[in-house]
Amino acid sequence: MRRSKIDAVMHITSSLGFGGVESHMKILALNSHISRYEHLFCAISGGGAVADELIAAQCPVKLLNVQSKIPSLTAVWALIWEIRAQRPSIVHCHGAEANFHGLIAGTLCQVPVCIAEEIGFPNHSKKARLIFRWTYRLADSVVAISQAVKRKIVDMGEIQTSRCHVLLNPTQMLEERNLPTLSDEFRVGFVGRLEEVKNPIGLVRAVSLLRDRGVSIVLRVVGDGSQRTILEQEVATLGLTEHVILGGFASEPFAQLLDADLYVQPSISEGFGLALVEAMSMGIPVLATAVGGAPEIICDGENGWLLSGTSPAEIADKIEKIAKAKKALLEAIGKKGRESVVNRFSPAVYIKECDAFYDRLLSEQHS
Repeated sequence: MRRSKIDAVMHITSSLGFGGVESHMKILALNSHISRYEHLFCAISGGGAVADELIAAQCPVKLLNVQSKIPSLTAVWALIWEIRAQRPSIVHCHGAEANFHGLIAGTLCQVPVCIAEEIGFPNHSKKARLIFRWTYRLADSVVAISQAVKRKIVDMGEIQTSRCHVLLNPTQMLEERNLPTLSDEFRVGFVGRLEEVKNPIGLVRAVSLLRDRGVSIVLRVVGDGSQRTILEQEVATLGLTEHVILGGFASEPFAQLLDADLYVQPSISEGFGLALVEAMSMGIPVLATAVGGAPEIICDGENGWLLSGTSPAEIADKIEKIAKAKKALLEAIGKKGRESVVNRFSPAVYIKECDAFYDRLLSEQHS
């Protein structure tokens, strides 16, 4: 079905600060000119780094600045007023708070198509499962960002298989880096939120184990979060001040990892792995826990490596083996990693698939 750019899609999120869903919105907004749809962006609780970037780029952004915690009648009413003002053909909600409030508001406003998207690997309580089982009934379709996420929400009984559609997250492909110069130290990088689920402490402790074994290693961590202070204390306690660099939040984090010998994603749980794909797009060899979407991205030993566990010892053992590998092997893995993601996860591929998905849902409503 061919369609001119007359239909608007309102993307609803909890916030537009920093994180995976915010990066998703940024990539979509900055590449929306290749879509047949007009894309609008609405954050329930407010803005932040990504909102500032989108506003500077003159993207259509609305910050409601209301409470997003479930349930919030204020959020529902604020969304109703914004939906009535914008009159979108599609409401596409991203994340738990956005799904709950956005689907209710979209249904009350009789938006032709309402979509929910599960942005991570859910670990819902029995109460939450009941809430989202009811919430997802309001959706014309539920999007999962990986096959692993789809299996999880189907297994939890929140949605039927036939009503769940997988759309792999888009990733802004980064330029292939120049091969790093030789160094006496093995340089490891990590990008992400400093939260327990991302397991940055496990990675820091692995570095300590490796240095005790005589492996000369340095770790650069780019990101911020609730565990920042805990990490700083751990680094000091383990005597790693000169060997672990906590770089904080950066709008272009991989600019700090151009000389990395290995990128490590040691997550306990992961829905997709946006930073993982970004690292691969630069040609950096990667090591990631075999959870969530990572096994769908990495073929162990071919375009990267997979971790079987998340303990410091397991992380250290794998990094040590990779550090002792020949430089030619690391270069080959990095090259194959880049080749495997450049076309598969590009914004152009995502927007083409997304447009076709929207077309189908609107056609079903009109038939």
